[in-house]
Amino acid sequence: MYMKRFLFVLLLFLFCIRSYALDLNLTKITNQNNKINIEFNNTLQLHDFILKDGTLISPYYENNGNKYYFFHFLNRNFKNNIVNKINNKNNTFTNTKEKIEYKINKCNIVKNPKTILAFMSVIFNDNIEINCNILNGKYGLWISWPSIKEKDKWIKIFNIKDKELKEEIENALLKYYKQKKNDDKL
Repeated sequence: MYMKRFLFVLLLFLFCIRSYALDLNLTKITNQNNKINIEFNNTLQLHDFILKDGTLISPYYENNGNKYYFFHFLNRNFKNNIVNKINNKNNTFTNTKEKIEYKINKCNIVKNPKTILAFMSVIFNDNIEINCNILNGKYGLWISWPSIKEKDKWIKIFNIKDKELKEEIENALLKYYKQKKNDDKL
């Protein structure tokens, strides 16, 4: 009986530690022209959110009347905490560069590609999903992170400041895409 309780408490403790370790820490919020920019762990930068009626709205693009959001918050409490921080003008942020964990969530290969070969997404620390694309360009395959076209220029709305982490993630995305493409041929 005591052993079962001990194991239950131990598992609960380990779960809580893991959940805490996976948190993304909000390290910066800016509001420019009613566009909210958010930074996590001094590494992940997400731009162009809008706060409307207490709801944080991700930037999106429209195609055939459908909205496709670039960013998705996977944890409601996490998103609510961000909204609370945005609403609180006297925020102090921790200057942290905790480890960022990621996993590839989806890879939808385009059947008759022109430029976009696949629609993919990456989940960071089980809290945020970022959509991206694999494109075939003049110099080969590359990852297109969320960006918005303004006039004749593309503006990045997502950035990974840590160049090594960005390269690691992009290499993993390309490897995953190539593997899935080869699996689909079989």
